[in-house]
Amino acid sequence: MAVVVGDVILGGKKIQVGAPVVTWEQHGMTWSKAPNVTPRQLDPDLIIWHWTGGENSPEGFFGNLNNRGLGITFYVTREIVDGYAVIYQYVDPCVWDPKDTGGGMGKRSISLEIASYGFLWPRGKTKTGRGSDREVVKGLRVHGVKYDVARFYPAQVRSVAALTKALCVELNIPMRFPREADGSLMRRVMENPEQRSFKGIIEHAHKTDKKVDCGYLLVEELEYLEVA
Repeated sequence: MAVVVGDVILGGKKIQVGAPVVTWEQHGMTWSKAPNVTPRQLDPDLIIWHWTGGENSPEGFFGNLNNRGLGITFYVTREIVDGYAVIYQYVDPCVWDPKDTGGGMGKRSISLEIASYGFLWPRGKTKTGRGSDREVVKGLRVHGVKYDVARFYPAQVRSVAALTKALCVELNIPMRFPREADGSLMRRVMENPEQRSFKGIIEHAHKTDKKVDCGYLLVEELEYLEVA
């Protein structure tokens, strides 16, 4: 499979990613003021993966966040080019800190949003329209509750892997996931001391029990792809 090469912008510098990228210089959608973004105060040492909870276009996703006074850096879309999902970049994360997730971890993180409805509630509902072709893992337990969780498209996994690795290499972020003492992948909310000290890659579900994205699925899929 041919790799489509694109560039993200970090600290004003173009960094090559092994996936297609469209930056704000090309698509024209960006934030440059509060509340959507504030100037970056802390160097990022953490990457947080999210799903969107919907199947929006990049334009629809931008508009939704804009109306809510929120922001994001990267959006891994549903659009596929040569086996890779197209990545949209809205701001330079070395210059701006989008209002995407709060607390101390949020201030030192870069968030990747991946287009996916995630799950339907109550369990047993059937998805229609966009996203209805996603594979569903039934009865996945997250924070003690069972969910029927939609997997990401393989093209999205490839693009998230490529983008995550490029960010980690360029910004010296450790390519590692939270693990228990026995080496197994962590499947719980990190304790406060763990959150303060951890540097690497987490899911939103590792940060708070109020969120289930990415349902621990993406960590396992990307571990298989040897991102870490």
